[in-house]
Amino acid sequence: MTQPSLRPGEILRTAFNRVGSVFVPVALLALPANVLPLLMPTPALSATFSFAFAILIGPILGGASIVLVDRALSGEKMDIGTALSMAWQRAGQLILTSLLLLVILIPSFALLLIPGIYLSVRLFAAQYEVMLERKSPTEAMEVSWALTKNRWWQIFVPILVITLVFLVPIMLVSAIFANAPLGELITALVGIAATPVLLLAILLIYKGLKGQSVSGSEDTDPLNA
Repeated sequence: MTQPSLRPGEILRTAFNRVGSVFVPVALLALPANVLPLLMPTPALSATFSFAFAILIGPILGGASIVLVDRALSGEKMDIGTALSMAWQRAGQLILTSLLLLVILIPSFALLLIPGIYLSVRLFAAQYEVMLERKSPTEAMEVSWALTKNRWWQIFVPILVITLVFLVPIMLVSAIFANAPLGELITALVGIAATPVLLLAILLIYKGLKGQSVSGSEDTDPLNA
């Protein structure tokens, strides 16, 4: 049992090594949000559906994904049904946390980009605290704020690098298939395929900040290495 490093390369290596056991269930949980909007008859209806889904359903599916990747890093097995049941038990807290984050982050991004990015990093651990530590929404945000104090750059850099590793290929696929009949669906499927590894990587950052060990991890560097 070792603590994960915050080096992007080591985080990604660990995430790719561990994703096998949870790739299919986490990808299935990511599928509705990425594919269902494409089935809507108009762009306006698609946007409305995506917004409602993100508020009411997305937090629950996200909570189930958090549990699955957490168990994968602990060396434990869990089926998707059990993960969804656990997330459903925390549905109210997960949805309320998501709403609070939207209320805080949307105006921050609308006014100025930098405050939005700053607050996103400071509050990134909130949903993990709600799901894994059973905190209330306000408690989770307080813990995330304390957890990221004086560590902003230490968290922002690996999150940025890891996000770009997945975002750039998705953007390239989107550009290549922009005019293809199933271009949007192909791009969505690539995004779905990237989701399990991305979630594992972000969870490794969270665990590194918490000082929590990862079973069988090769990342032996401490948080401040």
